Amino acid sequence: MNSKTLSSWMLIIAPVLFFLIFFIGWEAAVGDGETTAEDVANVLAKPTLVSIFTILGTIILGSMTTGFALLAWSKADGSTAEGTLSSIAAMIFVGMTAIVLLLMGMTYPVIGEGEEKLVEAEWIWAVSDSMFAGLFLAWSIGNVVLGAALLIEKKINQIASGLLLLTGILMLIMHLLVGIGDLLEIIWIVPFLLAIISAVVLGIFHLRSES
Repeated sequence: MNSKTLSSWMLIIAPVLFFLIFFIGWEAAVGDGETTAEDVANVLAKPTLVSIFTILGTIILGSMTTGFALLAWSKADGSTAEGTLSSIAAMIFVGMTAIVLLLMGMTYPVIGEGEEKLVEAEWIWAVSDSMFAGLFLAWSIGNVVLGAALLIEKKINQIASGLLLLTGILMLIMHLLVGIGDLLEIIWIVPFLLAIISAVVLGIFHLRSES
């Protein structure tokens, strides 16, 4: 299996599993609390289940960011505009992969010592939860940069490339609207679902492309 095939299947499968695991499975099996204290209580109540979700989540989310990084790296070339943009995108997605490993790994100190050090566990969980915001911001910028690079290169379907760019722009706009009213709590799902869909579509067309 070469890099193109691997990255394509990562982008096709991982985003779907990411949505199922984090936004359906976690909610149904563990539950989201209204406060950090409630979240930690839920984690401590089901440590084995949370550990399984954490391992699966690390593999799935890490696979998705790695898929983006491999695709971007395959297009990297400092002698062209699209190659330079791809190089930047590759660095962004490599950074995202590192963040994924860090924030998911922070679950284990909460599970292991949360009962004895509850205050510290809540701080760790709050920091880990906040890192997801940074992850999504990086994802937004990465989509914009990589989408622009692929549009310029014109070797992957233009609709797939344009959808990736549009998704990144919408995700950035969503970040600009944080704290402005309660509407964001409803409309955030639109760019998020587009991010999932655009990744899958990109993976499909990358797999079918000649480059």
